[in-house]
Formats: sequence, structure tokens, C-alpha cells
Amino acid sequence: MIVVLVLSAALAVPPDYKVTKEDVEGCTLMLGPREADGVVPMRAECHWPDITLEKFDGFFKEWGDHDLSFSTVEASDVIGSEGGKLQVRQVHVTKGISDRFIILDGERVEVEGGYRYQWTRSSHTETAPDGMVEAIRSDGYWEATAAEAGGVNVVHQLSYDPGGRVPGFLVRWFQTGGLAGIVTDLHAYLTTH
Repeated sequence: MIVVLVLSAALAVPPDYKVTKEDVEGCTLMLGPREADGVVPMRAECHWPDITLEKFDGFFKEWGDHDLSFSTVEASDVIGSEGGKLQVRQVHVTKGISDRFIILDGERVEVEGGYRYQWTRSSHTETAPDGMVEAIRSDGYWEATAAEAGGVNVVHQLSYDPGGRVPGFLVRWFQTGGLAGIVTDLHAYLTTH
């Protein structure tokens, strides 16, 4: 059964992605090729046998609750909706840099065997609060599907540009240690709530 799971995950890896860490809370972490705007996409592919699709969906479809599980999301507030998408105001925090502010357009869509919760930076504009920097880009998704072996298969992908001035070593840390923290935060939250 483990061989099947490893082969399934390996087949899903997009071309040109490089594995950076394995077995982080049941996840393989990787980085993609640099995009035209210089952003390097991050990706996690996980199998969580102890989480049901219902539990995952119950948490993720409540966009205003995302700050409850992620230590890097200080605030997540639904401020409206337009065209079937929710507008979500978020504040992102990382030690060593100013807090980041962004408004996202997010939606939940059905995929075969589960759901995808996807977002992109909204065209809705709002001035960042004093002392915060507006993030330039946040495009990504969490996708959860029921796993044949039980639990869920999860894919998380994120292309993020924090804007402002960020030291290179912090960017590199977020692409590895930060991504590991994100999947660890979520798995811990889902198993205890």
C-alpha cells in the first residue's frame, strides 16, 4: 500500500519541480521553476490518513476561520462576495519583516473525489493599514480528495510575492521551513479540532 501511495504522489509531481523535503507530516515539499515575475511556486503533496474529507471541507469552506490554524495568518476576514467568489482580507506575519496585507478572491470548487479551495489577489483595492506592506501576489489552492486507503490526499500550491523589501535568506526560509510550518500547522489543527 505504501508503494502505491508513493507512486501516486510521484506521478502527480509537476514537471521541473524539485523535492526539497520529504515526510513532513505525511507531505512531500517541493519548489517549482521560477515564474516570469520571479516568484518560485511552492507545493506540498500529502496523505493524511487521520483526516476525513468532511473535516477538511468543514474547516476550509469557512474562509474567515483560516487564521485559527495557520501561524502565518494573523487575520482572515470575509468582507464581501462578487461573481461567486468571496473577498477575504488577510494579514500575514513572519518574524523579521513587516506584516503583509492582502485581499483575496477565494472560491470552493468541486473536483473529482473532493474539493479545491483556490484564491488569487483581488482587484478590490483597500489601503494597507499603517505599518503593513501590501503583498503583491498570492495565487494558490488547497485541494483535498478522498484517498482509497482512507483519509485524504492533499495538494497545496502557492505562488506568493510579499512585496516590499525582504532579505533573500527569509524568502529561501519561507520556501522550505515556512511551507513545512504551514502543513504542520494545518495537520495539527485538523487532528485536534
